[in-house]
Amino acid sequence: MSRTDGPHWIQAGFLLAVGAGIVWLGLSSAQQGPRIMGCIVGGGFGLLGLNLVWRSVRKPVRNELIIDQIGISRVIGGVAWAVRWDELAAASVVESGQKHDSYQVVLSPAREDFESHSRSLVRIGGGDFVVAGLGLYERELPRVREALAKHVGTRIERVAGGHVPAPPPVEAVAAAVPEWMPPPLRPSASVEIHVNGWNRVRHRWLRFVAIAIELGLGGVIEFGPHNGFRTACQVVFVAVFVGASWREIFEQQSRSRKTRITLELSAIGLRWVSYYRRIVVTWPEIAELRTPSRLVEFRPASEDFPLQRPELDELRQPDGWYRLPTPLSSTASKRFDAHIREVLPGGVAWKG
Repeated sequence: MSRTDGPHWIQAGFLLAVGAGIVWLGLSSAQQGPRIMGCIVGGGFGLLGLNLVWRSVRKPVRNELIIDQIGISRVIGGVAWAVRWDELAAASVVESGQKHDSYQVVLSPAREDFESHSRSLVRIGGGDFVVAGLGLYERELPRVREALAKHVGTRIERVAGGHVPAPPPVEAVAAAVPEWMPPPLRPSASVEIHVNGWNRVRHRWLRFVAIAIELGLGGVIEFGPHNGFRTACQVVFVAVFVGASWREIFEQQSRSRKTRITLELSAIGLRWVSYYRRIVVTWPEIAELRTPSRLVEFRPASEDFPLQRPELDELRQPDGWYRLPTPLSSTASKRFDAHIREVLPGGVAWKG
């Protein structure tokens, strides 16, 4: 089962060659209009080619699950792990309930002391191991089940249980509150944290100080003596102006729609949202929460969490904890520490 078609070097090279040719034709024209259009169209092809180059560099050349006469193995660029058939007692094909890659392979070792140090072979409840990071499509199930049944006993009846369904509205939760959860907050009381937000008060003070310095230096440059001191003031003026402009641009960018990242804390759980992705984890799925070095991490309450939530596998750390993709800024960290106890259920531990 392969999930990587290989690097897109041929397509990238073709797009880059076409883009370079269009730009060359545009620049060779004597008129301004064709030159501008050639640069725009050729630049578009070049950006598509560079995007494919970046994707090819980031993805491994191979990402496969191989089933043969000897056993079952996983290849991620190179061989990640291999298990012989005599080391397995049974295997399962489990439906995880996700929209894409909704089936996963679960291996049951023949020995209790069986261990795997590979990140793509993860221990779950009952001593079994799930093949993480590579889900099966429905069209691939007959071949996989046939291959597993040929070499080892299969257990296809297992299902990924314990997954918490989508949370109901807060009004419905207020009618019957489970024992593990405190009385829910009102919708207006949920806390939304700007993960990559800046300290606006400090930013305004620095802006004021920078303007004051620029005005003072501007007066010295305009009315002061024309000597080395004036030249030094000009250098400092440019440095302050560039630094203040850089800070202003990045502060504005952190609040733009495409770069803004928010973390919502509520009586339901954690909701991490960026322009490209959304991660929702409910409190019943979390056993422990911690924030080392302003990184939000949680330990799953169920051993079957890697099986229930395969889409979060890239967040999993070697120690079994899951880490949200972006660290909190200093302002967001203070806000998180101030409000987390308002929503954290009694059954979830927190290490600040």
